[in-house]
Amino acid sequence: MDNETRWVEEARGGSAEAFSQLVRVHHAPVRAYLARYVRDRETADDLAQETFLGAFRSLPTWRGDAPLRMWLLGIARNRALTHLRDEERRRAHAAESVDAIVASLLTRRIENDVPAVHERRLAALRSCMESLPAASAGVVDQYYFKGRTAAELAQESGRKESAIWMALMRARLALRACVEGKLATEAGG
Repeated sequence: MDNETRWVEEARGGSAEAFSQLVRVHHAPVRAYLARYVRDRETADDLAQETFLGAFRSLPTWRGDAPLRMWLLGIARNRALTHLRDEERRRAHAAESVDAIVASLLTRRIENDVPAVHERRLAALRSCMESLPAASAGVVDQYYFKGRTAAELAQESGRKESAIWMALMRARLALRACVEGKLATEAGG
């Protein structure tokens, strides 16, 4: 019996230490998976914690039909989907149309997501990021990956905040078209 199987059995028996070992092994991949959908680090951490709490509660019913990590990613997917739907409702209610559209697109994307497809999409996104003009790639990197606000970027660049939002929208559209094109070519070729 390998360590993971032993830890699962012990955790099913109520061992918090065994479950802690499972969390230690699987936390980083689950957190990374969630970070694909949730820009805010704290929210991704909260969703990861909710994922493991849900897993701990459901572990006695896990049949082992799929590897434990895939099962955990499925729970994470459901947590992220719920969060994004709630966020979409909140943003739509607040009339933040651009952010509501992005949340809607992310929600549709995660609804159709299979964790195994992640690497292909990530590779396509990396390739497409390299094809963006340097200024656009910089704004995307700062906003989505470094967690900077549009107001901060506008102040630093001497541009209007609306210009930053427009640059982000154009970059998102270009990235989306590029990624979809690469994935379609890959699927057809």
